[in-house]
Amino acid sequence: MSYLRAGTILRVNLSTGEAGKIPVDAYAERFVGSKGINVKLLFDGLEPDTLPLDPGNLLLFGAGPLVGTPFPGASRTDVMARSPVGGGLGGSSMGGYFSGELKFAGYDNLVVEGRAEKPVYLCIRDERVEIWDASAVWGRDTVDTPSLIRDELRDPETQVVCIGPAGERRVVYASIVGADGSVAARSGLGAVMGAKNLKAVAVRGTRGLRVARPGEFLDECRKARHAIEHHPAYPALRRDVNRHHDFEWRMFASLRGDWWPGAENICEEDFARRYAPRALGCLACPLACRHSYDIDGIGSGSIKCSPYGDLTWGIRNPDHLIMLRSHLDCQQYGLDTRSVSAVLAWLMELCDNGIISAQETDGIPMEYGSREAILALPRKMAYREGIGDLLAQGLPAAARGIGRGAEEYLRTAKGSPIDVNPAATKSRGLATALAATGEGSQAQAYVMDVLAGRYLESDRASFEQVLARQKERAEKEIGIRDAPDPTTTVGKAALVCQGEDYAAVCDLTGVCSWMTPFIGLPVDTATIARAMTAGLGVETTPQTLFQAAARLRHVSRAFGIRCGLDRRDDVVSSGFRNQTNRSAPELGFTEAELEKMKDDYYRLVGWDISTGAPTEKTLRGTGLADVAERLRPR
Repeated sequence: MSYLRAGTILRVNLSTGEAGKIPVDAYAERFVGSKGINVKLLFDGLEPDTLPLDPGNLLLFGAGPLVGTPFPGASRTDVMARSPVGGGLGGSSMGGYFSGELKFAGYDNLVVEGRAEKPVYLCIRDERVEIWDASAVWGRDTVDTPSLIRDELRDPETQVVCIGPAGERRVVYASIVGADGSVAARSGLGAVMGAKNLKAVAVRGTRGLRVARPGEFLDECRKARHAIEHHPAYPALRRDVNRHHDFEWRMFASLRGDWWPGAENICEEDFARRYAPRALGCLACPLACRHSYDIDGIGSGSIKCSPYGDLTWGIRNPDHLIMLRSHLDCQQYGLDTRSVSAVLAWLMELCDNGIISAQETDGIPMEYGSREAILALPRKMAYREGIGDLLAQGLPAAARGIGRGAEEYLRTAKGSPIDVNPAATKSRGLATALAATGEGSQAQAYVMDVLAGRYLESDRASFEQVLARQKERAEKEIGIRDAPDPTTTVGKAALVCQGEDYAAVCDLTGVCSWMTPFIGLPVDTATIARAMTAGLGVETTPQTLFQAAARLRHVSRAFGIRCGLDRRDDVVSSGFRNQTNRSAPELGFTEAELEKMKDDYYRLVGWDISTGAPTEKTLRGTGLADVAERLRPR
């Protein structure tokens, strides 16, 4: 009997039309759930010569054991495949209600393989698993598609995730979008879905979940929610998250030394208060961090977090209405807004340096802040029109196509665009270089950005006071007192490793990281472990979860190694590395410093210093002997 978990992994082959089911228990003991199980299924099921857009690539959806319960923020869906962006591990996480519905239908994980002969969508209704004709919705956007599928199924409560025109055309930055506006945005997973001729996955579940000790479990959920709602950071995050963003974007601009005329007038808080009538939350969320917009002449949809800064500060655009229109277009086309903003920022820098002209961008001058450019690019990329066809192949390919030194301006890691706003501090640089997907923000302790900002803007005495408090905390938590100092490489590997572990616990259990100290709230690993213990009826400790996090790290790395990636790929582009404020170069890092931090990290986690591969001793010592066998040279 399964507690907390639905108990089954569903596998669907679009080429044959067959569906099969296997027990989740064989994976749950070592990998807990969601992302942990996904990565093991992908590692076991994919041959190294299977390319990202081949029928043999696997597309996986995972829901953690706490999903579908009242535990605060337990709403995340992990989505995974081999990525067309970087060629290695592709992973993204989305909120909303899809993961809960998948659990209620009886499945913890869904594996989709093969390629349908014509456009289809997958319909899951408890035991009934069917492949439906999608010709009526192929070509439709991500707003219309869920509504049309629900109408066809005659069930308005069906949860739908789908791709838009970008995914259908296999644009490498295509995303998977939920009916509520939640997005699995990074790694080009929408392109993988499009390559399978899979327009959507529709799920309706009518089952419940079993809990080993219901009274104790509900008590743990109540305690966690009470701790959140009575935490000093909660009121600001609940009602004034945009004020927090405004502070963050300004801090990043200072760290980059990138102030421009009009930047001082950007105020996300004022914009949201004027135009956003309500906030939207995911399943079991006490925070509701997404904003809903419906503005005449602009459109309707929702935003969480990054587009506010990516499409304003990142491209020197002071107009939030232009930001919103561009973001809503990305959302409807099924494009990753953050990647599109990175493309815009790159083109605008090329234009500013005389490398490209309007003649090469379909007559549209790619000048910083250009309204025409910001509004035109999403459609061009989604439909592969003109310059959009080149850009749809990804930034590295586009840079090669343009030539003339365009590659020197890229801000990428493992082929993936790096966030346009954060500066290249030491810990962020290391986290980004090491990330399997080229996206390291979750492993970067936010306090390190704050400390770097204090170093830049505060008097030395004030900075030292703040630093002293963080040093005491670091000495207690990781045993390296000088780790928080933003001017030194000391301890950065341990900080990044700690950040990865905390993020992994959320990814394994299905809990949103915004409930945790990552954003300043109190749901820590001990809180999650207590809920897991009560729900499963088996003792789960923080150490148990961190051991599973280590397995996730090692299998993710092993997958990258099998895809041909190694230590040489743990780098960031020079365009990113060189964007730290020139008045404080000590906050940034050199190539040599990055290599030193990588050595520290590899030693810490038990990877080979020369290749970056997990050693056989490490794999066997963490219960991954089967992974070690497959990594052995043949």
